[in-house]
Parts: sequence; structure tokens; C-alpha cells
Amino acid sequence: MRIVVIGATGVLGKQVIPRLLERGHHVRAVARKSDQAAKLQQLGAEPSLGDILDHASMEKAVTGCEVVLHLATAIPKPGGTQDWAPNDRIRREGTQNLLTACQRAGVRRYVQQSIAFLYRDQAGVLADETTPLQPNPFLQSTLDMEALVQASPLDWCILRGGFFYGSGTFEDAWRDAARQGTLQLPGDGNDRISLIHAVDMGRATVLAAEKAPAHSIYNVVDDQPVTYKELFQHLATLIDGPAPAPGGPAFLPSFACRNDRLKTTLGWSPAYPTYRSGLA
Repeated sequence: MRIVVIGATGVLGKQVIPRLLERGHHVRAVARKSDQAAKLQQLGAEPSLGDILDHASMEKAVTGCEVVLHLATAIPKPGGTQDWAPNDRIRREGTQNLLTACQRAGVRRYVQQSIAFLYRDQAGVLADETTPLQPNPFLQSTLDMEALVQASPLDWCILRGGFFYGSGTFEDAWRDAARQGTLQLPGDGNDRISLIHAVDMGRATVLAAEKAPAHSIYNVVDDQPVTYKELFQHLATLIDGPAPAPGGPAFLPSFACRNDRLKTTLGWSPAYPTYRSGLA
């Protein structure tokens, strides 16, 4: 199939593109800078210069393709300026640009990366795709993005990913903090988190591009939700660092999800079923 990847140079795009290529798909990879486009071409993709906030470049990018993957984000780096406004614009304006471009170009299948932090946590219960979503000003742009996708006439699929870890993610900052003895638990460390290794999110995205049913939603998380206390203590042990202290900022709501639907419908299973193998 001819598949276009928006967000080709991000953490997820870097996992998805080589997997699509090795499965024989023609991949058009959208980049904002010419040096990025040149690298994508060297890796075997057809480069396309564009910006999801620029409607004309999105129309050019999707023309002639059968599947569109919206993997674009602008997540602030740990320790840097926490400016989420660019990510909000991508979620709202960028998504609308891309959906409109797809409709005009006659593209039918559309895969949207989303997040599983949207669920209301229920003690002792794992959220599935029917669990009510939790209103949260910090996450409102993601709710708006999903609403835009679901209101479109395309054969859309939404992938609600867990918290990413792996190379190039927040895991790098966690490991650095563990080495320096500054890794802190959010609050008392008892909030839950459903993780997904970037490799496993990439594998799920490829399957969705190939065969996700129209109007489908999947949680893409590993097999075992974990508390921050368990997760960070395990990481500190691997690094030979001190036990993480409580009292750090809680930057996400507590959430814990199940992945049964993805396994049953698309035949996916995580290469890293839990943080233990994923952090090894």
C-alpha cells in the first residue's frame, strides 16, 4: 500500500517507517526540514517537505496515498520549557488540516495516534475502550482531536497509547535522574500508569495501517499496569541508584488500561509485556 506518515521524524515515526518498508509498503514520509527529508530518503522512504499546520503541504503529502498515519506531536523535552501550546495546535488545527486534505484527496483509511491518559481511573479496575474519558484541561486538545476524527467520514482508527518508554523518550531522563540520585516519585508513588514501549506502539501502528476496521479504537498498552513506586524502584535498582524519594510533581492523572481488544482484533501482542523486560 501507499502510506503517508505525518510525524515521520518523531519517536513513533522512527519505529513505524522501517517496519512499513520491510513489509513492502511504499512510504511517503513528511518532514519539516530538508536535512530530515534527505535522511528519510536514504532510509528508503519517499520524502515530502511539509508541516501539518500548513494545509497546502498536507494536500500535497496525502495525494495518491491509500493510508494516512497522523503521528505528529510536539511534546516538550524533560527539563526544558514546558510549552504545550505547539502540541495543542497540532492536535486541533493540524488534525483538521489533515482530515480535510484526506477527504479532498479521496484517502479513506486514517490512523490517529492518541493517548490512554484520558480514562478516569477506577481503583482495582482496568479501563477498556468503553470506559468514560476524564475531562482535564491539560488533555483537552487530545479530546478535541479525537472528536474531530470521529466526526469525519473517513475509515478512521484511533490508537490510545500508554506512556511511552524506550530510547528517545522520558525513560532517558528517568535513567539520568536515577544515576544522579534525583529520581523522585510523583506524590507518594501509588498512582498507576500503563506503559507502552515505543517498539510495541510502532508494531501496533503498522497493524492498524494494514487492517484496522473502520471506526475502531484500541488501547495500546502493555500487559501489566504498574505504580510509580514499583517502576522507579525497579529502575533505580538497575542503575544501582538510591531508592526514589516521594514528593515529586504528579504530571499525569493515575490511569491503568487493558489491551484485550487490540490483541483479539489485530493479533497484536507486546514484545515487552511489562516494564521488567522493557527496561532490561
